[in-house]
Amino acid sequence: MKLTILLALLISTLYVPAQSQEYFEGEVHFKIEYEPFLENVPKELLVQEFGDTLIGYVQEKRYIMKSNTSGASGEQTLIMLMDENLIYFVQEKSDTIYRYPIDKAEDELLDIHKIKDDTKIILGDVCPALILNTKNNNPETPFTVSLGKYYYNPKYKLNKKAYQNHYSGHWNSFVNESGAISVRNEIRNEPIYKSVMEAFLIVPKEIPDELFDITEYNKTIIDLE
Repeated sequence: MKLTILLALLISTLYVPAQSQEYFEGEVHFKIEYEPFLENVPKELLVQEFGDTLIGYVQEKRYIMKSNTSGASGEQTLIMLMDENLIYFVQEKSDTIYRYPIDKAEDELLDIHKIKDDTKIILGDVCPALILNTKNNNPETPFTVSLGKYYYNPKYKLNKKAYQNHYSGHWNSFVNESGAISVRNEIRNEPIYKSVMEAFLIVPKEIPDELFDITEYNKTIIDLE
């Protein structure tokens, strides 16, 4: 189960959010492409386990990521509550929700820095990039290092203070550097695959609080350290 959660968190490192007025609030829709490095890990398996689309529902101090995974557990949802210092991991075909703290990271931050003169046009906007590399220290995960280049759109601002304890995925470091949502993420999860995830639709809108109501799932909650 720890491995399943780690895989879900890898999806979460493909995306960063925000809220209304000063900070972005709304939906961000992504398409994901994969390049396998190993013959015994076909692209179809990666799509099944990680999904090829993801939707983020974003408020200032919390966000949700829903991926169209189609493995044995069905679709997967990560509910990230910075205001409560918690993450909830929900699997469509499981009766259990796993809850764990957002201020802990099982991987080690190796490097984070902005890239000078590296930009892409995404949804009509010029988006700068930064590097975020991590090392996995958990022997249960198949990944050794994650080497990421993240393009972000400064037009869609994030609240740096809200993310300061978001050590999971090292998004506190990402948001501190970028101050904005990511819109294209190129990540090498060595030695297994590369993923490229790019936003194809961003919809500023009010996100209802009801989406974050864990009781609506009617599942048993188990705490993990």
